[in-house]
Amino acid sequence: MIAVNLALFLPSMQGDFLWDDRFFVSENPSLLGPHFLQRFLTSPFGGFSGQDENSVQLDRAMQFYRPVTSLSYWIDLKIWGLNPAGFHLTNIIIQIINCLLLYFVLFELGAGRLISLLSALLFSVFPLHFENVSWISGRTDLLSFLFAVLSVLFFIKFFRQKKKFFLLWSSFFFLCSLLAKETNLFLPAVYFLILYQKEPKVKAAVRLASPFLAGFLIWFVLRRIALGSPSLIYSGRTVSDFLATIGFYTFKTVFPFDLSVTVEAYHVFNRVAYQVLGGLTTLAFILSTALILRKSTKLRMAAYLTFSFYVLLLPSVAVIFSSWTISLMAWRFLYLLSALFVSCLVYLVMTKINWKAAAIGVLGILAVFYALEIYPKNRLYGNNETDFWMGIKDVGREDIIARSNIGIKYLDRDERKSLEILNAILAEKDHPLHRMWEIRIYEELAEYYTFKREFAKAEEYFNLLFKLQRYQSQHCYFNYADFLALTGKVQEGERIVQEMITMFPSNHMVLNYAVRFYLLVKDYPKAVEYVKKDSALFPNKKTSRLLREIEELEKK
Repeated sequence: MIAVNLALFLPSMQGDFLWDDRFFVSENPSLLGPHFLQRFLTSPFGGFSGQDENSVQLDRAMQFYRPVTSLSYWIDLKIWGLNPAGFHLTNIIIQIINCLLLYFVLFELGAGRLISLLSALLFSVFPLHFENVSWISGRTDLLSFLFAVLSVLFFIKFFRQKKKFFLLWSSFFFLCSLLAKETNLFLPAVYFLILYQKEPKVKAAVRLASPFLAGFLIWFVLRRIALGSPSLIYSGRTVSDFLATIGFYTFKTVFPFDLSVTVEAYHVFNRVAYQVLGGLTTLAFILSTALILRKSTKLRMAAYLTFSFYVLLLPSVAVIFSSWTISLMAWRFLYLLSALFVSCLVYLVMTKINWKAAAIGVLGILAVFYALEIYPKNRLYGNNETDFWMGIKDVGREDIIARSNIGIKYLDRDERKSLEILNAILAEKDHPLHRMWEIRIYEELAEYYTFKREFAKAEEYFNLLFKLQRYQSQHCYFNYADFLALTGKVQEGERIVQEMITMFPSNHMVLNYAVRFYLLVKDYPKAVEYVKKDSALFPNKKTSRLLREIEELEKK
């Protein structure tokens, strides 16, 4: 398993910090600063970008809380520095550990050494895992799975030996799983039904499940402290969208081939076939739940597996109902479900095909097809960010986020192609995320033409932004300040900069944008002032290096 995983995933180690990696790792002031360990349990995922009230409110709107994943990045940072290869290697190591843990869980459940080994090997090469392992930001699911499987192992030990010590360890690892990512929120529901089957009274099952409720409450309270009161806004998704998502995930778990790099959820919602499959899967779940609650012996194992698959998928499906969720669907959400699927698949093949050599041959052929699907994508992640996005050849298959990133990366190399991709996105008026990405595209084009000194085009896009919404992002305001400075209106630009600093006086990004502005107008004393202020708030090597460079410029 170690050899297989290294052969598949080592190409990703050549890759840089990509996309969200910068926000969570390489440019994360909380992670890079000296006070991370004091604050990570009560901070949003990614930490706070500033210490003033307005910055805290903006950061809490992220609604992601994953402190264990942040802690793993901090440990990597202490070991490797900002060398992305080290972070990639950690992902690969966690993937290997997960495969080994899957082997031990299946063996503990009585699957036998051969079935356990083949299941873990097939899990190693499962095509949907490329995003989890090859992308540094995919680590959330790797860690969540790791602690969930440890929770399962200790639950099995409790179930056999009836020692509450094991149950407490199981609930502790469940809590750790939630602190890595909330994917396994409903894992105790599976435990409860197993206890319900074995305990003579419901109260006894509830009492035994109470440590998991305690773990959930601890996670909920910590999350509330970090994020404040939930402010989720309904996305407008419907029941048919929910069923289509269930159906799509079910289909792709069973048939994980011909994968795009990202998932365009909008196209999934409109497919009747996925809605029908999702409806059938939901019906199977309802029937399975009924069989389990009646303590029926008919199809007991199938009922448990169907129930488990559905409830463990629910948190990943539920995100489509939140407008805060930018990426509505992703392959990485299926990491845990794939373990359940491949284990069942291997068990069926090995028990239904009488000739063992033939059964192993069938699984071996499938493993080869899996590897052929996943390997090119792992290599794709082994690039710098520009080459990664431009390495995606069939742009039309990707989701709106990927297509916009591809279009933006083409700006410096092929402006015509870039505009072709971006204008195609702007033409999709009925896309649920159209307004969000229309604004982002206009911001990027306004910035691009500003620094290209094509001011008429830049002004056109700024005007479009101001027509679309009254208030703009920090990114837009500072780009507009730079535009004004480059067109001879330095005082007007500086007024915008100072207004932003007044609103966000202790914000890392705002202070960095201010430094960029004052370097642009060659006001080096002001640039030094804001670098020093940022360094005092979020001390790190990058800021210290920038300060030395500006002081050298000032001397010249």
